[in-house]
Amino acid sequence: RSPSLCFLHSIMFKLLASLAVFSSVTFGHSVSTEPQLVKLHPNFVADYLNATTHYGDPKSGCESDEIAVQIQGVQGDFCTPACSLVKKCPTDVPDGVTANPECALSASSGGKYCALICSPSSKNDAQCGTNASCKAISGVGICTYDD
Repeated sequence: RSPSLCFLHSIMFKLLASLAVFSSVTFGHSVSTEPQLVKLHPNFVADYLNATTHYGDPKSGCESDEIAVQIQGVQGDFCTPACSLVKKCPTDVPDGVTANPECALSASSGGKYCALICSPSSKNDAQCGTNASCKAISGVGICTYDD
């Protein structure tokens, strides 16, 4: 072999060895066959056991990602999460609700919020669930709790 070829092989070997050490230190951990020790997140059990749905009655409390709102000129209130073009409205509604969650409300602060959109011309107030009814506003209906 020529001396320059041996030198080139030596440099390539050192470069590959350095790269292997660098990648194992920087990018990953060694693969282990030992099981990983994990635990439940502290709030998971409480949240799971106390799970309700979005769009509930504020007198019963709102979900952690909701606020209680009242629409100007409309009787009643409800819990609602924020929404945007990229954050859709949650679809977990109270039992019996057939109204559809939509990103339909704007706050004076600029935030957008979800509402259960219902049909105010329908004789079926059950579309909003227990203790709620469909209130007409600007040609559409919004479910609110009447208490």
